[in-house]
Amino acid sequence: MIVKTGIPAAATAVLLLCTSSALAVDAQAFADRLKAVASTQSVEMSFDSAEEDGDDVVLRGVRFSPASAEDSEKIGEITFENVTGSTAEGWTVERVPIADIDETEEGTHSTVTGIVIEGLHLVGTEATDTPAAMSFSELFFDRAAVESVNVEKDGKKVFSLSGAEMENDIADDGTLTSEFDLGTFDADFTAANDNAESAATMRELGYATLGGNIAGTATWNPQSGLLELDPFDIELTDAGSLSFTYAISGYTPAFIESLQQLQQQMASNPDNQSAAGMAMMGLVSQLFLNSADLVFVDDSLTDKLLDYYAKKNGQTREQLIEGLTSMLPAMLSDLQNPTFQEQVITAVTTFLNDPQSLSIAIEPTAPVPATQVIGAAMGAPQTLPSVLSLSVTANDATDD
Repeated sequence: MIVKTGIPAAATAVLLLCTSSALAVDAQAFADRLKAVASTQSVEMSFDSAEEDGDDVVLRGVRFSPASAEDSEKIGEITFENVTGSTAEGWTVERVPIADIDETEEGTHSTVTGIVIEGLHLVGTEATDTPAAMSFSELFFDRAAVESVNVEKDGKKVFSLSGAEMENDIADDGTLTSEFDLGTFDADFTAANDNAESAATMRELGYATLGGNIAGTATWNPQSGLLELDPFDIELTDAGSLSFTYAISGYTPAFIESLQQLQQQMASNPDNQSAAGMAMMGLVSQLFLNSADLVFVDDSLTDKLLDYYAKKNGQTREQLIEGLTSMLPAMLSDLQNPTFQEQVITAVTTFLNDPQSLSIAIEPTAPVPATQVIGAAMGAPQTLPSVLSLSVTANDATDD
């Protein structure tokens, strides 16, 4: 049975086409907004065309370059998957896969695979509900990753990296958490390269190859202004690990906005540096240092360095250590703080004779104003250890 609607077939086709066009993403508007946002990040972007493909946007002939560069790099075609939104309210892109890179130049062959961005957000020009963590950068992403990077020199692999990624998340209370893992890397120093002296040194140290990982987590609470890096870890296989943490307060949206305004003023009036310096000090006075910690845990690197330099200087290892430790009093005398000087000498001497771990910690009972730190460093450096509650220790069980 055929049901007649009373609408001619041609009219129905036109209606469907109009409806589809109305629901389709505006590729040109999205591309123009992306270009505008890129410029706020000091990146110049251009493209030959912007086309809709269902809910996707395809940009062809894309070029990127730093704002100060004369030449741009053409990367061809980029597809933005499942694009929604508008320039006024903001754009969201579900996924942006980037084509693999395969280049050869002067005997060096480089490949990069598995490049992807997920959850790309462009802040709207009229949006009223933008989280504070996104209000100072018009571009935000949930995740970015690179599957692998490989570099070959004259047919021999000299560097590889795998599993690099970064994830951003904004919690209900507005706190931004960024977790980054730069992946597992391996460098080979046995191949011929342009920096042969440093490669030879690495081989003499016992590191014909060196691998490891770099990762960390940063959080920012716009409401309290607390900015934390906890931790930032560098791990080198059969060498050692370095862990760095810090906490700064006063880093509020108001501070960031004032800093951006000052930077704009300095760029527009570079000759008035005196006034800019005073204004910068006024801004710095809003920041406080809550804590900081730097810990190195040795895994044979110190032994190899001591043996290497002792041999190079024609000394025994014991003679080298004695020479290094004897230099410390003169190096620390300017601090005019005998108690702290003795603490440092004891820690360094202990570590060099039995390399396990070395820690530098700043643990004040209350956040210290940044201006107080600067003032002490410039006018009374001997007070810095007490101002910061600074301590230097070696081979503590807590550093393991």
